[in-house]
Amino acid sequence: MITSDLALIGTTIHRVAQLIQQRIDNEISDSGLTRLSWMGAAHVEDSPGLTIGDLAGRLEVGRATAGQLVDRMVRGGWVERGASPDDRRAQIVTATPKARAMLEELTPRQSALEDEILQDLTADERRILLALLERIRARLGR
Repeated sequence: MITSDLALIGTTIHRVAQLIQQRIDNEISDSGLTRLSWMGAAHVEDSPGLTIGDLAGRLEVGRATAGQLVDRMVRGGWVERGASPDDRRAQIVTATPKARAMLEELTPRQSALEDEILQDLTADERRILLALLERIRARLGR
């Protein structure tokens, strides 16, 4: 049973996050990417030389989960992996041309989806919301 305003806030944030995730999943379902593989491909494309461990940190998942994600993405032709020139234990992940093309295609869809989700907020309210969420994230991340 939810007995405090803070718990209610937590469940509301959780529910909003779920609804946003569902919206993203629906929007990109035809791309062949999942929400997590889309985020993974975007991180790999943005950061050449990213290792699987680095990707795990950026996605905030465990190394095993990141490794499984990379395995699926390699099979799907989204990324390639190779040995790190600096650390023989690490593997570098790079985006394929297929991933780059899909990321480019998804960029306007991402913007449109963000606008749709936030359409009831003014520009100032959007900035405030982002700032507040970032403060909460930073505090919880300490």
